[in-house]
Amino acid sequence: MSLEKRREPRGNKEKEILEESSFRRLDFKPLEEKSDKALDIEEIKEEIVEELSEIEKDVLEIAEDILKLKRYDSEFEIVSEAQIQKYPIIEKLYAKCIAKYSYRKGYSKEEIFLAIRSLEEKNWIVTNERRTKLEILSNDKLVKILDFIKNHPGIHARDDKVEEELGITRTPFLKHVMTLERFELIRSTKIGKTLHYFLSDVPEDYEEFKVIFLNPLIPKILEEMFKDEEITVSSIGENLETYSGTILYHIKKLKQLNLVRTTKNKAGKKIFLVNIELLKKYNTLFSEPDFSQLLNGL
Repeated sequence: MSLEKRREPRGNKEKEILEESSFRRLDFKPLEEKSDKALDIEEIKEEIVEELSEIEKDVLEIAEDILKLKRYDSEFEIVSEAQIQKYPIIEKLYAKCIAKYSYRKGYSKEEIFLAIRSLEEKNWIVTNERRTKLEILSNDKLVKILDFIKNHPGIHARDDKVEEELGITRTPFLKHVMTLERFELIRSTKIGKTLHYFLSDVPEDYEEFKVIFLNPLIPKILEEMFKDEEITVSSIGENLETYSGTILYHIKKLKQLNLVRTTKNKAGKKIFLVNIELLKKYNTLFSEPDFSQLLNGL
């Protein structure tokens, strides 16, 4: 049965209810296009550098050299200027900035200290990495992994795509993602027992949706519901050649995420309704799986 026929309204009152429902709509507008192009690192660099003040940019320039002085202890956390002496690498950075900028640009010691602390708090300087965020974005290997995570949001370290597309095994992949996470370019989220990786700008509210859709069975279950709202759990299992208990388990998860709900039609028969608006929003953020065919009618 086509979606158009199945969703034909039965009177003005019912039409109003359907149009207001996020789970069932008469209007199937095209989805916004999600770009799959590679990350423009130069553009990203320009954008993130714009968030820095002039003094922070100046301090960052000196920090690139100072952080490479391996004879100094790298980890630090400073609250006041009085604590700087506890951390030789920061004391060196502080002294170098004062020597170079106090007279030339008129920065006070306090302004230089606050700039250093600000860069550390915003993860522009990660001393135990011996690098700045700009240096990370200039590293071809790390940029490739960033682009990989952009194209595979929710990826985990044991996924075969890591070795197939990046040509590295799980251990070096984990090492690199830890570096990217320290600079807050990506984040990891533990869902179930597994860590999943996302770019830092992906809305956290949609992480669980992305992870559940990594299971290829889930879109198929939704498709069965689109084909026939009155379908039973056992029929879905038969159509997908999957144990009905497994189908029921996934449907419960879909309900928890507000992707599916059950109600009764006018004949009193139980039906499944899929949250159209959430799927639309999902595809503005992620390109896979693509629900455009479902949302435009089967």
